[in-house]
Amino acid sequence: MLSHLGFLERNVEWRPDAPALELVDTGETVTYAAFDERVNRVATALADRGVRKGDRVAMVLFNTVEFPTVLYACYRIGAVPVPINFMLATGNVRYIFDDMHPTVVVYDDEVAGTVETAAAEAVRSPDLVRVGGSPAGGESYEAMYESGRPEAPPRASVDPGEPSYMLYTSGTTGAPKGVTYSGRTAYSRAQEGIVCLGLAQDSVALQLSPWFHAGGVDLTVHPAVAAGSTMVVTTDWDPEPAADTIEEYGVTHVVGVPTVARRIANLADVDERDLSTLECLMCMGSPLSRQLAATLMESVTPNVFNGYGTSETLLDAVLRPEDLPEHAGTVGRPTPDMEVRVVEFDRSRTVLPDETVPPGEEGEVVVRGEPVMDYYFGSEAETRDSVRDGWYYTDDLGVVDEDGYLTITGRADDMILSGGELVSPVEVEETIEEHEGVEAAVVVGRPDEEWGEVVTAYVVGGATAEALDRHCREAEGLADFKRPREYEFVDDLERTATGKKQRYRYREGE
Repeated sequence: MLSHLGFLERNVEWRPDAPALELVDTGETVTYAAFDERVNRVATALADRGVRKGDRVAMVLFNTVEFPTVLYACYRIGAVPVPINFMLATGNVRYIFDDMHPTVVVYDDEVAGTVETAAAEAVRSPDLVRVGGSPAGGESYEAMYESGRPEAPPRASVDPGEPSYMLYTSGTTGAPKGVTYSGRTAYSRAQEGIVCLGLAQDSVALQLSPWFHAGGVDLTVHPAVAAGSTMVVTTDWDPEPAADTIEEYGVTHVVGVPTVARRIANLADVDERDLSTLECLMCMGSPLSRQLAATLMESVTPNVFNGYGTSETLLDAVLRPEDLPEHAGTVGRPTPDMEVRVVEFDRSRTVLPDETVPPGEEGEVVVRGEPVMDYYFGSEAETRDSVRDGWYYTDDLGVVDEDGYLTITGRADDMILSGGELVSPVEVEETIEEHEGVEAAVVVGRPDEEWGEVVTAYVVGGATAEALDRHCREAEGLADFKRPREYEFVDDLERTATGKKQRYRYREGE
């Protein structure tokens, strides 16, 4: 069983001159040998600064060359890389720092204010390495890189059962959780990405969504390196530049959210473009509508896929081109290495994984397979609650039809999925209720053709929509993507007899 580092070393040994990275901004091609040298420079520099096996290295980075370089530099010395959502508010980032105590944080200049404030307020202040600038008390990435050496440092001995990397996701209360993957699980997730996307050595992979997601690092970065493919590196996901990139580099595999795919399909000159190299357009984050699936297959490529999964499990089910557009709206059938069941949903007791419901009946989606996470960092209780007898309880509600296609009907925990990002209604409600003109608020996701769901707030009180929008924009603890896009004003909120908010009453059609 190869590790992520082992995959890179194999490519360097067998295909050193093959392209590993294509850097769109500079037009530079980075071969596997050159990528390995970059990795070694960062690895030796981190080791010189005291980073050791098992230390956590936080990465608040965009989709730039620094992301895979730092990622594999950590693998080189046995450190644990932790990609973090660069869109989070300062309070969220500080919480994550206090949860996992990174030794070093590598971050982009554009998020310097957020990261540096969070680091200063953290219980333990990590060392700071800033891409494109030098922080007070830290250093620039460029200086660190130049101090490194091109030769590989001594290889750390990492057992397959030890942590390989971590990703942070939001829980049911909005508090981020550190999803931890061992080397053994990391291998399985890389293989799943290769199989489900069909990556090979001649593949050219482009990510049109952030790499810090499981749908980014585990569906592009890790499987591309494992397969010996080429990654196209760009931060410009606007439709015209994205289409230009596909044409110029002969991109074969694209992973992104349906919103971005729609915008490419809506380009005025899309029919005049040559997008014929595309072998896989994988849409993640929300189900495709029948109309959008048909539009993508007609205007962009017939090779459209729609994947369903979580940070904890990666890909659980997928719709393939032969399923579309007929079965659009469902999330497809289980992937080859995953078992998927729909079991009874009952919060009052522990439901066992064999308590399945018949086709057509709603229940909770549970999944089992080698790509499932090992545990939540520092939280045995949450791990036990989420993983039972090897089955991960997703908190998604779903229905399986007679043909075996799974449809997701809602979130058991009320989380909102907007543009591929999870939003906690509790977090948004607390922010809104801090406004002096608000008595109470309930937040839900309303169905939206473009974003999957839009964050919508029902508010009791005398504040205006403009005042609340300004309040949310200025709130330190609320990321902009979590800000409500719609406000409705009501006289009172629907509650249970014990005073709990009944969010389901505010969802469309309920």
